[in-house]
Amino acid sequence: MSIDVELTDLAYGGDAVGRYEGRVLFVPGGIPGERVRVEIVEERRGHARAQLLELLRPAPERVEPMYPQLSDSGCQWQHIAYPAQLTWKAHIVRQLLVRIGKQPDALVHPTIGMPQGMLPWQYRNIALFSVGLGNEVGFKMNDSHDVQDLEECPLLHPALDQVYQAVRRKLIAYFDTSLGEMIQGFTIRGAIGAVSNAGTNFTGIRAVPTLLSVHARAGSWIEDPQQLAQELMTIAPGIVGVIIERVGGRYGRVFVGQEFLTDVVLGRRFRVSADSFFQVNPLQTSVLVERGLAMLEPQRTDIVLDGYSGVGLFSSFLAPRCSRVIAIESQPSAVMDARASAALNNQNNITTLEGPLERLLGQLSYRRERMDLALLDPPRAGCLPKALQALQAIAPRAICYVSCDPSTLARDIATLCSGGRYRLVSAQPIDMFPQTYHIECVALLARVGSR
Repeated sequence: MSIDVELTDLAYGGDAVGRYEGRVLFVPGGIPGERVRVEIVEERRGHARAQLLELLRPAPERVEPMYPQLSDSGCQWQHIAYPAQLTWKAHIVRQLLVRIGKQPDALVHPTIGMPQGMLPWQYRNIALFSVGLGNEVGFKMNDSHDVQDLEECPLLHPALDQVYQAVRRKLIAYFDTSLGEMIQGFTIRGAIGAVSNAGTNFTGIRAVPTLLSVHARAGSWIEDPQQLAQELMTIAPGIVGVIIERVGGRYGRVFVGQEFLTDVVLGRRFRVSADSFFQVNPLQTSVLVERGLAMLEPQRTDIVLDGYSGVGLFSSFLAPRCSRVIAIESQPSAVMDARASAALNNQNNITTLEGPLERLLGQLSYRRERMDLALLDPPRAGCLPKALQALQAIAPRAICYVSCDPSTLARDIATLCSGGRYRLVSAQPIDMFPQTYHIECVALLARVGSR
């Protein structure tokens, strides 16, 4: 049965929101202000999901998707004009800070979008591609194990898209009809910031130093993975290392060339291993760093905590502005990268500790270590309660929280502000993920009475 619904809001997760018979109705592909005809496809207690059948009154912000094949595999918002995407992202952040974060007066600045003149496509420096059991190569479909077959990837930097196309062709030719049985997927990561030092390929697009990680399917047996890795090294300009994982043997991987890249952000160099996290949008990473430091305002005499420090991105820019940086990271490869990055940038006032933030912060709190400021950049799941408790005990005068999930950001802000010790100063959304509902955000909290 089809029903007509007025859409009134956008939810974090990408769906438009309406109401029908007192229940919340989530409609993928809709825009607030539209009247639509839908069919309910999933019913749950208190809400339902519906499939969009017909636009009865389209919103003025609606545009034709440039890559409709990606609408069901990651780019949920490409039917919304880009300026409207930015407006809605700030709206969603504020909604979550009010509802989950218990911040009724939350100040949320307008979202910082991609630089003027830059299309909100071809921005990623890394992407994970899946291989379906039917030999499809591309992105996984939303809420499914099916794979959307893609001959090209408009989200990747053009040089990395050329690598993707070459890898796709090579793997299809190498494994033929057994590709889906042998290979689960592959990851392409490029050092776009280092492109000025790279050569040029045959099309005139400047090649980017690239790592390729191929993920064999569990239980499969690649006859000669070393030979495959060597062949993959030669298929496209810029490839500096190939890693094939889950191949059995002592280490479960083989590799040819390098296992890391050296990327550049705002003139600083960073070693990034295949297993380490690094921001996915190079253009907006610079904005993220600059905005985070401007909000935190470190002073020369400060000792600053860099929690979930990764390869040392924020540490490297904090170090010249303060007395000492204490960086904490649990991923071993990222810890090694961070120490190498400090050496590359000739920085000797960064101490990088390996281990879970909640445990090491607890130890630092027990020893009454002084920390004047804190910067946190946790994974999507946010911070564990013990980490937040330890941070409250250390009581830095300000906390800069960098988040890729505004719902866990709001949850953690509610915890930090409980008891009246901290207050939310402001939040700044930054669009690291155009065409998607994902939102990067930097929030500043100040200790009550310190400013």
